[in-house]
Amino acid sequence: MDSPTPALPDHNQTGVDYLAPWPRPPVRGTTIDGHVHLVAARHADLFFAAADHFGFDQIVSQTPLEEAIPLLRRHGHRIHLVAIPNWQKLASPNRLDDWIRRLDAFHHLGAKMAKLHLAPGTLHRTGLSIDSPDVARILSEIRARNMIIMTHVGDPEIWYQGKYAADPTFGTRTAHYQQWNHLLQQHRDWPWLGAHLGGWPENPDYIHNLLTQFPNLYLDLSATRWMVREISSRRDAIRNLILAHPDRIIWGSDQVSGDTRDFHFYASRLYCHRKLFESAHSGPSPIRDPDVSPGTPTLNGLALPTHILQKIYRDNTLKLLASTTHRASSPS
Repeated sequence: MDSPTPALPDHNQTGVDYLAPWPRPPVRGTTIDGHVHLVAARHADLFFAAADHFGFDQIVSQTPLEEAIPLLRRHGHRIHLVAIPNWQKLASPNRLDDWIRRLDAFHHLGAKMAKLHLAPGTLHRTGLSIDSPDVARILSEIRARNMIIMTHVGDPEIWYQGKYAADPTFGTRTAHYQQWNHLLQQHRDWPWLGAHLGGWPENPDYIHNLLTQFPNLYLDLSATRWMVREISSRRDAIRNLILAHPDRIIWGSDQVSGDTRDFHFYASRLYCHRKLFESAHSGPSPIRDPDVSPGTPTLNGLALPTHILQKIYRDNTLKLLASTTHRASSPS
């Protein structure tokens, strides 16, 4: 009797050989993954093995403070730290004190950026709002340390139309983006990075207007399933958006390390991103997406020009990381 065929893993539904050789990205100099969550030093070897295989030299990582020093000791030449709070303490009464202590510690470790996670799920869990006094205080503390502001605002549109619409306590996209716009107005003199193409890749016209209105704003292309799904479904509009703002977009994978994640898992994300931005490939994504049916959306590559890849894989990230030099800290 024949043995049953083993199920394909979620990260390889199409049988891709992730060990097949890849050329380095077409970039002069060091390549940088601008949005990473390397959450533990013990994950670094496999994590960087996949990065090496796909030609990425450095990362901008949202690493917990407790893991930052051991990572820097072994891999300091490859890591730019982003200051983050203890996510588990954001609902506690002393969250501000703990957050500011961690901001100080990260600053002393050389972090040039600090992140506020203001997605609907986080707001719902912590009781924060984008326009809350606590958020205003943290923004002030970030500026006082001459650090770049980074935010995650918004979430996939399919979530807003589904689980968030079913529970009004999550709020609406309209309210979230009105509040974010107000903060951007207040800090329009300060460098700001918006994760996940501003949290709204489904609306490239809005994102174009946001970048036009706020010349201090950078956006990253991070997340794999979300970007593959939504960028591929509006390929030409997103490609035109990037070409219209070539100096304000940076690339990141949004890789999240974990004890159960192996080389092939990490490789699957980098494979999809390089296919999405460098090639004209059109075909099923190898990664199962729980937000679509039948589960493997089409990946339609943007085939970005080499001079744009130079900017998103390296130059724009370096420019952003250097952007707070000699700045005053008070809002205009």
